[in-house]
Amino acid sequence: MQPKAVTFDVGGIIYSDDVFKEAIYQAIAHFNNGADRTKFESVYDEHLKSHSGSLRTKLCMAFFGSLELKKDIMDYATERWNFTAQDLYQDAIACIDTIKATGAKIGLVANQPLASIESLKRDGIYEKIDFLGISAKVGLEKPDPAFFQLALKELGTEPRDAIHIGNRFDTDVLPAKNLGMRTVWILRGEANPNPAQSDLDQADIVAPDLTNLAELIAKLS
Repeated sequence: MQPKAVTFDVGGIIYSDDVFKEAIYQAIAHFNNGADRTKFESVYDEHLKSHSGSLRTKLCMAFFGSLELKKDIMDYATERWNFTAQDLYQDAIACIDTIKATGAKIGLVANQPLASIESLKRDGIYEKIDFLGISAKVGLEKPDPAFFQLALKELGTEPRDAIHIGNRFDTDVLPAKNLGMRTVWILRGEANPNPAQSDLDQADIVAPDLTNLAELIAKLS
């Protein structure tokens, strides 16, 4: 396959998801006068295995028994949700460059704060992007199909000629596949650590990282 456009998630694909994880833990601890790390890890791990629903909702219910503080917790976490250069995956830029060299346009479709744009600029990724699909900027969040449709429109391609790369089954693989895009499921970050074979079969490519991904995409029929 020679895609006309390739869209990337950001957390877990370009930068480590550990940044958001730590930010949300600090937010829970702040509003709870401390937070049992073991309990937090348990809720987080179960969320990854379920690959459905909102982590924020699950954590609020687990630690507070209601959603009353959900917005405050997210605001607090967002202020601390900042990628450093050390959070950049070493295979990300090489993958983007290799795919872009084939003539494909590059887009982002990611649930991220505005601060992620500054990280992308600092690390030399921003100028490589043809569609900056950052949720806080465009006002849409995955898995809303409208987010992927906007990316396709801005990149000037049909779903059948595009491929999406993400690490979440529910917010990356399924919505992109349902629109007719090809999909790559990268099993790192917030990916389900023990995915069922039936879920793995939904993606066109399943890989542990971005190494040699351009070659794998080229082999798709």
